[in-house]
Amino acid sequence: MHRFRTISQGSCHSVCGWLVLALLAGGLVPAYGQDNDEPPEPAQAPVSGMRGSVVSGLDEQKLSQRFPDSALWLGLEDGARTLAMLWPEREAPARGGIIILADEGGNAESGLTGTLARELAHRNFAALTLGLESPPLAIEQILERPIAMSALGPEPAKQDTESANSATIDVMASDAGSNLEIAYRSRIREHLVAGVAALEKRGYELTAVVGLGRGSNHIVLSASEMGGSPALVWVAPKLYPNDSKKLAGALEQASVPRILELSSSDEREQRKAGLKRARVEGFSLQLMGSGDLLVSRNGKALAGRISAWLRPKAL
Repeated sequence: MHRFRTISQGSCHSVCGWLVLALLAGGLVPAYGQDNDEPPEPAQAPVSGMRGSVVSGLDEQKLSQRFPDSALWLGLEDGARTLAMLWPEREAPARGGIIILADEGGNAESGLTGTLARELAHRNFAALTLGLESPPLAIEQILERPIAMSALGPEPAKQDTESANSATIDVMASDAGSNLEIAYRSRIREHLVAGVAALEKRGYELTAVVGLGRGSNHIVLSASEMGGSPALVWVAPKLYPNDSKKLAGALEQASVPRILELSSSDEREQRKAGLKRARVEGFSLQLMGSGDLLVSRNGKALAGRISAWLRPKAL
C-alpha cells in the first residue's frame, strides 16, 4: 500500500499549481481520446456562390448521371453552368415547348417537377425543367419581409445626430439588401432565358412557362425577357409580399396574354379579385381541392389541366 504514495503533499500542491497556471494562461486541456496532432476541421463553405459555380446545392452532377439522356447543361454568363432536364414530346410533331421552374429548394427532377414534365411529354409537349436553389438566409429575409407602411404625417424638421446616423445606417443596409436581392433574381432570370434559348435551338416554340410554388414569383418577372409572350401557369403559387403587391403591374409590363392558376390556397380568390380590379385580362383560376399540390402524385392531374387549357380552342 505504501508504494502508491509516491507523490508527497508538497509535490501535489506544486503540480496542481502548475495546472492552474496553465489554465489561466489560456491553455486548453485536450478532450479524452482526441489526437493532438489532428488538424482542425475546415470551415464549411457556402452551398454555392452567386456566379461561376458549376455545382449548386441541388446535386446537379448526380442528377446528370442519373438521367444522362435528359440532362442538358446550359451555359450562363461568366462561364457558369446550370443543369436543365429536357423531356421530348412522345410523338412528333410537338405541341410546343414548356419550361417548368421548380419550387424553392427543388432540382430539375425532384418531386412534382420531374413527374409533371414527363406527363406533359406524354401529351406531346417538349418539357424543359429547371431547379430553383433556395436563397441564402439574408436574401430570404429580404424576400419575405412584409410590405413597409408609409409613415403618416410630415417628417420632423430637425433630427438629432444619433437619429441621423441611424437613418444613414438603415439606408446603407437597405441598399446592400437590394443588391443581394437583385443578384439572386437576376441569376434565376438568366437560367430561364437560357432555357428558352435551348428550346428554340432545338426547334421548339415556347408555349408556356410553369412556376411551382415559389417559382411563380420568378416566371412573372422574367416573362418580358423570354420572348414570344408565353402563357404563364402558377401551380400552388407562393408569392413574396412585394411581388404580390406589384403583380398586376408586372403582368401588364410583360404583356402576358394568359395566366392559369391551379391552386388550393385561401389567397386565390383575393388574388383573382385584385387582378380583376386592375383589369388584368386572361386570368383563369382552377380549384384543385385541398392539400399540398406540390407532390409527385399530382403530376398526372395537373398535366391534364394544363394540357387542356393550352389547347388551341381555349385561345
